[in-house]
Amino acid sequence: MRIAMIGTGYVGLVSGACFADFGHVVTCIDKDAGKIARLESGEIPIFEPGLDDLVARNVAAGRLSFTLDGTRAIAEADAVFIAVGTPTRRGDGHADLSYVHAAAEEIAGLIDGFTVIVTKSTVPVGTGDEVEAIIRRVNPNAQFAVVSNPEFLREGAAIEDFKRPDRVVVGTEDERAQAVMRELYRPLSLNETPIVFTGRRTSELIKYAANAFLAMKITFINEMADLCEKVGADVQQVAKGIGLDKRIGGKFLNAGPGYGGSCFPKDTLAL
Repeated sequence: MRIAMIGTGYVGLVSGACFADFGHVVTCIDKDAGKIARLESGEIPIFEPGLDDLVARNVAAGRLSFTLDGTRAIAEADAVFIAVGTPTRRGDGHADLSYVHAAAEEIAGLIDGFTVIVTKSTVPVGTGDEVEAIIRRVNPNAQFAVVSNPEFLREGAAIEDFKRPDRVVVGTEDERAQAVMRELYRPLSLNETPIVFTGRRTSELIKYAANAFLAMKITFINEMADLCEKVGADVQQVAKGIGLDKRIGGKFLNAGPGYGGSCFPKDTLAL
């Protein structure tokens, strides 16, 4: 299948390279001329173990390319992924969706025939409705479906997470779109990866709920660490003791400085 990936940041570049490695033909599109030039010369603008080899291998095979002008790629695509930035406003977690809206307007004028438009960026609940409304306004005759497909990639293990995920979440009730998404992720069927189909708003909320729950586990074990210091208990043994309960699980129960990174702080605040 043919994929147009709008945005060559962390999510877009990793996802595009992995989809290409699945055998799809992927064109990554970005407005940043410097970034596209670096990618075309073989330079990877982010650090992710194994990504440079993955990109080089699929570029050499003719399955992965980069461009500033997505006109042809979007017109020929079976699926167009929106993987642009959604920067947050300090203090209240408000997500700036201007890049998502701009991508939707561009896509609307270029799609040709039935096309699945997929929001890969982390976006507030209801963003898919806004994307659909923009495309309907710009191109009332367009044949398309807007799908939510949140990413669950850990920095440093993103390729493994994409190729061997715990699950794939797809938010759409459109049968044609479901068929396209199943085909895009078909290689994962070899690992019997669950593909969870939900409503679009439910899918958008799953991303926030997952990150908030993981942040809560980190916060909880840190509270237990403080308590352990007061009563003379061993927090590592406490974590092991509760983590062996399958209802709780042992991941994200490592006491430390608290949660951070690029996702948990903004997503918990946004939620």
